[in-house]
Amino acid sequence: DIHRLKGGTNGATKGLADAFPDRVLGTPISENAFMGLGGGLALDGRYRPVVEFMYPDFMWVAADQVFNQVGKARHMFGGDNPVPLVLRTKVAMGSGYGSQHLMDPAGIFATSPGWRIVAPSSAADYVGLMNAALALQDPVLVIEHVDLYAEKDEIIAGDLDYIIPPGTAAVRREGSAVTVISYLSMVKHSLEAIEQTGVDAELIDLRWLDRASIDWATIEASVKKTNAVLIVEQGALGTSYGGWLADEIQRRYFDWLDQPVQRVTGQESSPSISRVLERAAIARTEEVVAALTAVVANGAGA
Repeated sequence: DIHRLKGGTNGATKGLADAFPDRVLGTPISENAFMGLGGGLALDGRYRPVVEFMYPDFMWVAADQVFNQVGKARHMFGGDNPVPLVLRTKVAMGSGYGSQHLMDPAGIFATSPGWRIVAPSSAADYVGLMNAALALQDPVLVIEHVDLYAEKDEIIAGDLDYIIPPGTAAVRREGSAVTVISYLSMVKHSLEAIEQTGVDAELIDLRWLDRASIDWATIEASVKKTNAVLIVEQGALGTSYGGWLADEIQRRYFDWLDQPVQRVTGQESSPSISRVLERAAIARTEEVVAALTAVVANGAGA
């Protein structure tokens, strides 16, 4: 991908191999092998490897290395042996790449021990979250989205070393009727839906998704203000991220909720290579509009 395809299928690492020929290592197409290599380099202590899976669906090929080795190693050694590894991958829903090339891996990694997860929705966040991931002593999954690659965006001028630390969500819009919680490209879709419906929603961009890093303080303050929650994600219902999050929110803030936590997800089926079937299987702005309308009809903001 990086050294032979000139920056991968979407050009995200274009020019990297030419700029750092001694630091980019090409491997055979074997996720199990190069994930194991990355894990070994991280455990060695002299390196901070960055591994790329072209698509997150390929994690299943490397599941033993990803979940049994890299994810568990630091705990197995009592925290004494850091595993400073970054795993990059991209969600490709809406691209027509087919069922094995587009999934959102957040739900799988969030319910697997040892991994931290970041999911930036903007270029500025990407820089700060990637810097944080590179500085941590734990393995970190960095999730990207193909829809965001082509977006024109801004970064902080003159400073590319800033860090967005764990436990730092961002309130993208303040409101009082319902708390909308999202990440990645669905932050933009949520904003569009809020504008279309006119619902006075508060929108939280999680940025950090794993249990150890999630910003509970921001979520709590918002839930106590709105008394209603809508979790928005794009991927399939079965492997979704919002399942465990909804459960945790209801356990923590049950007395503050005026209705059950609501969710926007894709459907049960995995998106197909057919554009029509793919669109039917994923969530976008229209699904968020329908969910916001239902939440308000159920009494939110009254």
